[in-house]
Parts: sequence; C-alpha cells; structure tokens
Amino acid sequence: MAEEHGNMTPQSIPEWAQAALEMPNESRYVEVDGCRVHYLSWGDPGLPPLMLVHGNAAHAEWWRFIAPLLADQYYVLAIDLGGMGDSSHCGRYERERYAEQVMAVLGSAAPGRPAFIVGHSMGGFVSIMAGAAHGDRLAGIIVIDSPIEPPGKHSPPYSVQVKTPGDIYADRAEALRRFRLVPQQRVGCQFYLNHIAFHSIVETTGGWRWKFDPAAVGYPRPTEFTQALLDMRCNVALFVGEHSERVDGETRAYMRSRFGKLMPVIELANCRHHVMLDEPLALVAALRTQLANWSLEDNGSGNDA
Repeated sequence: MAEEHGNMTPQSIPEWAQAALEMPNESRYVEVDGCRVHYLSWGDPGLPPLMLVHGNAAHAEWWRFIAPLLADQYYVLAIDLGGMGDSSHCGRYERERYAEQVMAVLGSAAPGRPAFIVGHSMGGFVSIMAGAAHGDRLAGIIVIDSPIEPPGKHSPPYSVQVKTPGDIYADRAEALRRFRLVPQQRVGCQFYLNHIAFHSIVETTGGWRWKFDPAAVGYPRPTEFTQALLDMRCNVALFVGEHSERVDGETRAYMRSRFGKLMPVIELANCRHHVMLDEPLALVAALRTQLANWSLEDNGSGNDA
C-alpha cells in the first residue's frame, strides 16, 4: 500500500537487482467482467504457473525484483488488480471480484494447469478468497503479512489518504516527494522503494496523479478468514514479518495456535510489513523453499482441518 510521502533519496542498485530489472518480461491485458486487467509475466510459459498479488493501492511493479528470481523454475505472473496499476478504473472493486480477476489471468496465461498464488497484505486476503472458491484448481497459496484475526476482533485497516479524487501534482518530482508507504516504515532497500514510487504515478492533463482509483483503495474488505483457511482444498502457508506493524502480538499468537499444526506459519526475520523492501533475497529464499517442499510432497491433498 502506498500514498503521499517525502524522502526519495537515490541509492545504487546492487548487481542482483540490476540483473532482475533487466530480465525480459511481457506485458498483457485480459478482459474480466468489464475490467481491463493488466499483468506482467516472466519465464517459460511451460513451467508451473506462479501468480503474485500486490496489496492495497499497489501494483505489479512491487514484485519487480522478486519475480525474476523465481522465473527459473516457475512461469511467474504479477497482476494489477482492478483500479490499480495499469488496470482500468472500472468501479467494481469487491475483493471477491479481485479473486476472480486472479483466476481469470491464470486461466488465460496458463489454462488448465494448477497454479501457486502468493499474495501480500490485501493480496493475501485475495489469495485466500481465490483458494476458498477454486482450491481444487490450485497447487497452493502463500499469504504474506495478512493478519488473520481472532473471531470478533476487527482492527481498523490502515487507510490510504487522498485529499481529493482528482489530486494532480505539478510535476513528477513533486508526486515522488509525496509518496509514502502505508503503514509507514523504514526500508532496507531504498532502490526498491524508488522503483515502486516511480511506477505509482502517471502523467495526466495538468500534471501527475496516482495510478490507483481512490474508490478502489477505500473499498470495504471481508474480515473473517479463519474458516476459509480451515476448509482450504489446497496447500497453504502463512508468512509474517518479524517486526510487522500489521500483525500485532495477539493476532500473531492466534495464527500460530490456530493454524500452526495445519500449515506452515513462518516469521521472516528482520522484516516489517513491506517485507520485499526489507529483505527481498530472504523473501525469495523462503518462497523457493516453501514451493519446493510442496513440489516434493506432490500429493495434492492440501491441509486437513
């Protein structure tokens, strides 16, 4: 998630990240229920499909330095959910509809093949909804720093503040100065943050604006996900940032006690909510490991509640 900020200082890009940035990828669109949905892809389309789903007010470029490092073993896809990134502002932003957009992109890009889905923050909830509705078509889902709260607890979500739907900034530099993360945090990889900010704005009449539709980022979300996880018909793993602002102590303890014997619940060391901005290589290693473990098991049985 992102909104207005300042503190865009330059930082050199390490060699591994530069190589990831230069890896060939393709940009495509698919029509889904009245919305023109954009997605990126890396790697061989014949490999097992792996879908990456961003958080609220974000976009596919949040995965730019992660996706290429997974593309040697997977056909990696990164979606722009409706009203965000380069997908159309269609005015239909139910989170369940987002789950159907994810499945539609998979159906177009990798028809008939069981896919893995990785979702961060709001994208984790979208992944759960996709798994709940289509688990028999999926190989597994990985949910990254999406708080699965105890029944009855409903913490208010961090909100993306927009002064007016038509906010226009005079030039690119002013818009970039106003970019910030939600929730705010220090990041370990400033080059990554700079890249995300650069791809969060678009030129328009009179200046520059955020790519996201304010109506999309403020849309109400479901809050109960426990039963959906317990009933899941595909593999599930829950990742949590060690120092996440989104997953408080009570929620973290609940996730461990309720799901720890049914599925991996893994803490990502030295990470806050925006884990890819703190430890991108550690995140890649964790994803590779979990996906490889499922591939080795290769039993398709999912989790037994």
